[in-house]
Amino acid sequence: MIAGESMNDIRLIGIDLDGTSLNREKKITHENRRAFMKCRERGIEVVPVTGRPVSGLYREYIDHIGCSYSIHSNGAAAYSLPEGERIISHTLSCEKSLELADILAQFDCFYAVFVDGFGYLRGEALDRELDVWKGTPLFEYLLRTRRVTDDPRRLIESSSGCDNIYVNAATTEIREEIRSAISDVEGIYFTSSDERDVEIGTSCSKGTTLLELAKKLGINKSEVMAVGDSGNDVDMLRRAGFAVAMENATAPVLSAADFVTRSCEDSGVAYVIDKLLNGELL
Repeated sequence: MIAGESMNDIRLIGIDLDGTSLNREKKITHENRRAFMKCRERGIEVVPVTGRPVSGLYREYIDHIGCSYSIHSNGAAAYSLPEGERIISHTLSCEKSLELADILAQFDCFYAVFVDGFGYLRGEALDRELDVWKGTPLFEYLLRTRRVTDDPRRLIESSSGCDNIYVNAATTEIREEIRSAISDVEGIYFTSSDERDVEIGTSCSKGTTLLELAKKLGINKSEVMAVGDSGNDVDMLRRAGFAVAMENATAPVLSAADFVTRSCEDSGVAYVIDKLLNGELL
Protein backbone atom coordinates (compact mmCIF):
# COMPACT_ATOMS: atom_id res chain seq x y z
CA MET A 1 0.00 0.00 0.00
CA ILE A 2 1.30 3.46 -0.92
CA ALA A 3 1.81 5.70 2.13
CA GLY A 4 -0.90 8.28 2.58
CA GLU A 5 -3.43 6.50 0.40
CA SER A 6 -6.81 5.29 1.70
CA MET A 7 -8.45 2.00 0.79
CA ASN A 8 -11.60 4.04 0.14
CA ASP A 9 -9.80 5.34 -2.97
CA ILE A 10 -9.79 1.93 -4.71
CA ARG A 11 -11.61 2.29 -8.04
CA LEU A 12 -10.47 -0.84 -9.90
CA ILE A 13 -9.91 -4.43 -8.77
CA GLY A 14 -7.83 -6.63 -11.07
CA ILE A 15 -8.74 -10.19 -10.18
CA ASP A 16 -7.42 -13.54 -11.31
CA LEU A 17 -9.92 -16.27 -12.18
CA ASP A 18 -8.62 -19.81 -11.54
CA GLY A 19 -7.80 -20.35 -7.88
CA THR A 20 -8.98 -16.85 -7.00
CA SER A 21 -12.48 -15.78 -8.01
CA LEU A 22 -13.28 -19.36 -9.10
CA ASN A 23 -13.25 -22.34 -6.76
CA ARG A 24 -11.87 -25.75 -7.67
CA GLU A 25 -15.06 -26.54 -9.58
CA LYS A 26 -14.42 -23.43 -11.71
CA LYS A 27 -17.52 -21.77 -10.27
CA ILE A 28 -18.14 -18.34 -8.76
CA THR A 29 -19.64 -18.80 -5.31
CA HIS A 30 -22.81 -17.02 -4.22
CA GLU A 31 -20.75 -14.93 -1.78
CA ASN A 32 -18.36 -13.82 -4.51
CA ARG A 33 -21.25 -12.90 -6.83
CA ARG A 34 -22.78 -10.81 -4.06
CA ALA A 35 -19.46 -9.03 -3.49
CA PHE A 36 -19.06 -8.27 -7.19
CA MET A 37 -22.54 -6.77 -7.29
CA LYS A 38 -21.63 -4.55 -4.34
CA CYS A 39 -18.60 -3.30 -6.26
CA ARG A 40 -20.78 -2.48 -9.25
CA GLU A 41 -23.14 -0.52 -6.98
CA ARG A 42 -20.17 1.43 -5.58
CA GLY A 43 -18.81 2.20 -9.04
CA ILE A 44 -15.71 0.02 -8.63
CA GLU A 45 -14.56 -1.71 -11.81
CA VAL A 46 -13.87 -5.43 -11.36
CA VAL A 47 -11.62 -6.67 -14.17
CA PRO A 48 -10.83 -10.38 -14.71
CA VAL A 49 -7.08 -10.63 -15.35
CA THR A 50 -6.30 -14.15 -16.49
CA GLY A 51 -3.97 -16.40 -18.39
CA ARG A 52 -7.03 -17.71 -20.21
CA PRO A 53 -7.74 -16.57 -23.76
CA VAL A 54 -10.89 -14.55 -24.35
CA SER A 55 -12.64 -17.72 -25.53
CA GLY A 56 -12.23 -19.01 -21.98
CA LEU A 57 -14.21 -16.18 -20.38
CA TYR A 58 -17.64 -17.75 -20.09
CA ARG A 59 -20.75 -15.62 -20.42
CA GLU A 60 -21.69 -16.48 -16.83
CA TYR A 61 -18.45 -14.91 -15.60
CA ILE A 62 -19.26 -11.64 -17.34
CA ASP A 63 -22.78 -11.65 -15.91
CA HIS A 64 -21.78 -12.69 -12.37
CA ILE A 65 -18.80 -10.37 -12.10
CA GLY A 66 -20.59 -7.55 -13.90
CA CYS A 67 -17.38 -6.60 -15.67
CA SER A 68 -17.00 -4.06 -18.46
CA TYR A 69 -13.40 -5.07 -19.26
CA SER A 70 -11.21 -8.16 -19.17
CA ILE A 71 -7.51 -8.91 -19.65
CA HIS A 72 -6.35 -12.18 -21.20
CA SER A 73 -3.34 -14.32 -22.05
CA ASN A 74 -1.31 -12.83 -19.19
CA GLY A 75 -1.66 -9.30 -20.50
CA ALA A 76 -1.48 -9.88 -24.24
CA ALA A 77 -4.94 -8.43 -24.80
CA ALA A 78 -7.64 -6.40 -23.08
CA TYR A 79 -11.26 -6.28 -24.21
CA SER A 80 -14.28 -4.10 -23.58
CA LEU A 81 -17.37 -6.13 -22.73
CA PRO A 82 -19.85 -7.42 -23.65
CA GLU A 83 -19.15 -6.48 -27.27
CA GLY A 84 -15.68 -8.04 -27.13
CA GLU A 85 -13.76 -5.18 -28.76
CA ARG A 86 -9.99 -5.58 -28.37
CA ILE A 87 -8.75 -2.30 -26.89
CA ILE A 88 -5.17 -3.25 -25.90
CA SER A 89 -2.95 -5.62 -27.85
CA HIS A 90 0.56 -6.91 -27.15
CA THR A 91 1.30 -9.76 -29.56
CA LEU A 92 4.45 -11.74 -30.26
CA SER A 93 5.65 -11.08 -33.79
CA CYS A 94 5.70 -13.96 -36.26
CA GLU A 95 9.52 -13.85 -36.25
CA LYS A 96 9.73 -14.04 -32.47
CA SER A 97 7.11 -16.80 -32.32
CA LEU A 98 9.02 -18.88 -34.88
CA GLU A 99 12.25 -18.36 -32.93
CA LEU A 100 10.53 -19.72 -29.83
CA ALA A 101 9.01 -22.62 -31.78
CA ASP A 102 12.48 -23.64 -32.93
CA ILE A 103 13.73 -23.67 -29.34
CA LEU A 104 10.74 -25.64 -28.07
CA ALA A 105 11.24 -28.28 -30.76
CA GLN A 106 14.42 -29.34 -28.92
CA PHE A 107 12.54 -30.42 -25.78
CA ASP A 108 10.08 -33.10 -24.70
CA CYS A 109 7.02 -30.86 -24.51
CA PHE A 110 3.98 -29.75 -26.41
CA TYR A 111 2.88 -26.19 -26.96
CA ALA A 112 -0.25 -24.30 -27.94
CA VAL A 113 -0.03 -21.15 -30.04
CA PHE A 114 -2.71 -18.62 -29.12
CA VAL A 115 -4.07 -16.55 -32.01
CA ASP A 116 -7.23 -14.41 -31.87
CA GLY A 117 -8.39 -15.91 -28.59
CA PHE A 118 -7.92 -19.63 -29.32
CA GLY A 119 -5.07 -22.04 -28.61
CA TYR A 120 -3.90 -24.13 -31.58
CA LEU A 121 -1.97 -27.36 -31.05
CA ARG A 122 -1.40 -30.70 -32.70
CA GLY A 123 -4.22 -33.22 -32.50
CA GLU A 124 -2.24 -35.81 -30.51
CA ALA A 125 -1.35 -33.20 -27.90
CA LEU A 126 -4.97 -32.11 -27.53
CA ASP A 127 -6.12 -35.73 -27.26
CA ARG A 128 -3.60 -36.30 -24.47
CA GLU A 129 -4.77 -33.22 -22.60
CA LEU A 130 -8.43 -34.14 -22.96
CA ASP A 131 -7.69 -37.62 -21.65
CA VAL A 132 -5.86 -36.22 -18.62
CA TRP A 133 -8.66 -33.80 -17.73
CA LYS A 134 -11.66 -35.93 -18.66
CA GLY A 135 -14.33 -35.74 -15.97
CA THR A 136 -13.02 -32.47 -14.53
CA PRO A 137 -14.15 -28.84 -15.04
CA LEU A 138 -11.09 -28.25 -17.25
CA PHE A 139 -12.34 -30.72 -19.88
CA GLU A 140 -15.09 -28.36 -21.06
CA TYR A 141 -12.68 -25.43 -20.91
CA LEU A 142 -10.22 -27.20 -23.21
CA LEU A 143 -12.97 -28.09 -25.67
CA ARG A 144 -14.03 -24.46 -25.74
CA THR A 145 -10.61 -22.84 -26.10
CA ARG A 146 -8.46 -25.27 -28.10
CA ARG A 147 -8.34 -25.99 -31.82
CA VAL A 148 -6.28 -28.47 -33.81
CA THR A 149 -3.54 -27.56 -36.27
CA ASP A 150 -1.34 -30.01 -38.17
CA ASP A 151 1.45 -27.49 -38.50
CA PRO A 152 1.95 -24.88 -35.72
CA ARG A 153 4.77 -23.20 -37.65
CA ARG A 154 2.59 -22.67 -40.72
CA LEU A 155 -0.14 -21.29 -38.48
CA ILE A 156 2.33 -18.80 -36.98
CA GLU A 157 3.55 -17.76 -40.43
CA SER A 158 -0.01 -17.09 -41.61
CA SER A 159 -0.96 -15.08 -38.52
CA SER A 160 -0.47 -11.39 -37.77
CA GLY A 161 1.13 -12.35 -34.45
CA CYS A 162 0.51 -14.59 -31.44
CA ASP A 163 -1.04 -13.56 -28.15
CA ASN A 164 1.16 -16.04 -26.34
CA ILE A 165 2.54 -19.57 -26.39
CA TYR A 166 1.58 -22.07 -23.70
CA VAL A 167 4.12 -24.84 -23.09
CA ASN A 168 3.58 -28.05 -21.14
CA ALA A 169 6.82 -29.91 -20.40
CA ALA A 170 7.08 -33.64 -19.72
CA THR A 171 8.71 -32.99 -16.32
CA THR A 172 9.47 -30.09 -14.00
CA GLU A 173 13.17 -30.51 -14.83
CA ILE A 174 12.46 -30.07 -18.55
CA ARG A 175 10.30 -27.05 -17.71
CA GLU A 176 13.32 -25.47 -16.03
CA GLU A 177 15.54 -26.29 -19.03
CA ILE A 178 13.01 -24.57 -21.32
CA ARG A 179 12.91 -21.50 -19.08
CA SER A 180 16.71 -21.35 -19.21
CA ALA A 181 16.80 -21.80 -23.00
CA ILE A 182 14.38 -18.94 -23.68
CA SER A 183 15.79 -16.58 -21.04
CA ASP A 184 18.11 -14.92 -23.58
CA VAL A 185 15.38 -14.31 -26.17
CA GLU A 186 14.84 -10.57 -26.31
CA GLY A 187 11.45 -8.91 -26.09
CA ILE A 188 9.57 -11.67 -24.29
CA TYR A 189 8.09 -12.17 -20.83
CA PHE A 190 7.48 -15.64 -19.44
CA THR A 191 5.98 -17.02 -16.28
CA SER A 192 4.61 -20.27 -14.87
CA SER A 193 1.39 -21.08 -13.06
CA ASP A 194 1.99 -24.84 -12.75
CA GLU A 195 5.00 -27.03 -12.03
CA ARG A 196 5.34 -28.12 -15.68
CA ASP A 197 4.14 -25.14 -17.71
CA VAL A 198 5.69 -22.03 -19.22
CA GLU A 199 3.52 -19.18 -20.50
CA ILE A 200 5.39 -17.00 -22.99
CA GLY A 201 4.29 -13.61 -24.24
CA THR A 202 5.73 -10.35 -25.42
CA SER A 203 7.22 -7.81 -23.01
CA CYS A 204 4.02 -7.31 -21.06
CA SER A 205 2.40 -9.00 -18.10
CA LYS A 206 -0.86 -9.08 -16.22
CA GLY A 207 0.44 -6.16 -14.19
CA THR A 208 1.61 -3.90 -17.01
CA THR A 209 -1.61 -4.33 -18.98
CA LEU A 210 -3.76 -3.84 -15.89
CA LEU A 211 -2.10 -0.48 -15.24
CA GLU A 212 -2.35 0.39 -18.95
CA LEU A 213 -6.09 -0.25 -18.80
CA ALA A 214 -6.37 1.75 -15.57
CA LYS A 215 -4.65 4.69 -17.24
CA LYS A 216 -7.12 4.54 -20.14
CA LEU A 217 -9.92 4.74 -17.59
CA GLY A 218 -8.34 7.66 -15.76
CA ILE A 219 -7.49 5.54 -12.73
CA ASN A 220 -4.18 5.92 -10.88
CA LYS A 221 -1.99 3.03 -9.73
CA SER A 222 -2.81 3.87 -6.11
CA GLU A 223 -6.49 3.27 -6.92
CA VAL A 224 -5.88 -0.28 -8.18
CA MET A 225 -6.18 -3.43 -6.07
CA ALA A 226 -5.00 -6.80 -7.42
CA VAL A 227 -5.96 -10.28 -6.20
CA GLY A 228 -4.25 -13.53 -7.21
CA ASP A 229 -2.89 -16.93 -6.24
CA SER A 230 -0.21 -18.21 -8.64
CA GLY A 231 3.09 -17.35 -10.28
CA ASN A 232 1.63 -15.40 -13.17
CA ASP A 233 -0.05 -13.06 -10.66
CA VAL A 234 3.11 -11.94 -8.84
CA ASP A 235 3.93 -9.06 -11.17
CA MET A 236 0.34 -7.82 -11.03
CA LEU A 237 0.39 -7.77 -7.23
CA ARG A 238 3.73 -5.97 -7.16
CA ARG A 239 2.52 -3.25 -9.52
CA ALA A 240 -0.89 -2.62 -7.94
CA GLY A 241 -1.55 -0.02 -5.29
CA PHE A 242 -2.77 -2.75 -2.93
CA ALA A 243 -1.97 -6.46 -3.29
CA VAL A 244 -4.09 -9.35 -2.01
CA ALA A 245 -3.06 -13.00 -2.00
CA MET A 246 -5.41 -15.93 -1.58
CA GLU A 247 -4.79 -18.24 1.36
CA ASN A 248 -4.21 -20.99 -1.23
CA ALA A 249 -1.58 -18.89 -3.05
CA THR A 250 1.98 -19.94 -3.80
CA ALA A 251 4.82 -18.65 -1.62
CA PRO A 252 5.96 -15.91 -4.08
CA VAL A 253 2.41 -14.54 -4.25
CA LEU A 254 2.08 -14.55 -0.48
CA SER A 255 5.38 -12.65 -0.24
CA ALA A 256 4.13 -9.98 -2.66
CA ALA A 257 0.87 -9.36 -0.78
CA ASP A 258 -0.20 -6.55 1.51
CA PHE A 259 -3.07 -8.73 2.75
CA VAL A 260 -3.86 -12.46 2.71
CA THR A 261 -7.53 -13.35 2.38
CA ARG A 262 -9.34 -16.66 2.75
CA SER A 263 -8.99 -19.46 0.19
CA CYS A 264 -10.87 -19.70 -3.09
CA GLU A 265 -12.91 -22.53 -1.55
CA ASP A 266 -13.96 -20.21 1.28
CA SER A 267 -15.00 -17.22 -0.91
CA GLY A 268 -11.83 -15.32 -0.08
CA VAL A 269 -12.58 -12.74 -2.75
CA ALA A 270 -15.86 -11.83 -1.08
CA TYR A 271 -14.09 -11.67 2.29
CA VAL A 272 -11.53 -9.10 1.16
CA ILE A 273 -14.04 -7.07 -0.88
CA ASP A 274 -16.33 -6.83 2.15
CA LYS A 275 -13.40 -5.60 4.22
CA LEU A 276 -12.54 -3.07 1.51
CA LEU A 277 -16.07 -1.71 1.27
CA ASN A 278 -16.44 -1.58 5.06
CA GLY A 279 -13.16 0.33 5.46
CA GLU A 280 -11.55 -2.51 7.46
CA LEU A 281 -8.37 -3.18 5.50
CA LEU A 282 -6.27 -0.51 7.24
